[in-house]
Amino acid sequence: MTHSSITELNTLLSKLENLSKKMADILLEEQTLLNASDAKKLIELAKQKKQIVTLLEQSTRVTHKFLLALNIKNGLYGLSEFIEQQPDDVKAVLQSTWLSTKKTIQHNKHINDINGSIIELNRRFTQRSLDVLRGQIGPSNETYGANGQSHKSTISRNISIA
Repeated sequence: MTHSSITELNTLLSKLENLSKKMADILLEEQTLLNASDAKKLIELAKQKKQIVTLLEQSTRVTHKFLLALNIKNGLYGLSEFIEQQPDDVKAVLQSTWLSTKKTIQHNKHINDINGSIIELNRRFTQRSLDVLRGQIGPSNETYGANGQSHKSTISRNISIA
């Protein structure tokens, strides 16, 4: 592996790390807005999040293809093994960047899981409120359709009609 390819790989990994850190900031802001129930700001943030996700996908694809072009088996999935086989000076540079990137990605996954839980909890509260308005205050008889959405199996009288 040439010095220029090592430099380019480190640059690609650094770009992934920087984008992942931006995503972490967005996810933390999203969590704050979810807790505050600020729908308007959440919509604006969702646009920013979509842009970062697109950039992350592109950067990941470029890095993966670069690794495959270097004959690194399994691209990004084989990167840790590849780094372990490098001389100590190369290993230190690449491993530091790669471990930091992986740590940030794991952190993002954790925050995203929490945000998903907040969204699901809010969805359940909203659904229960709607059920009360529709007169469905008994035990829940939910089923799930092919698209993963839950559906009530029975509807009783609607108490929201005046």
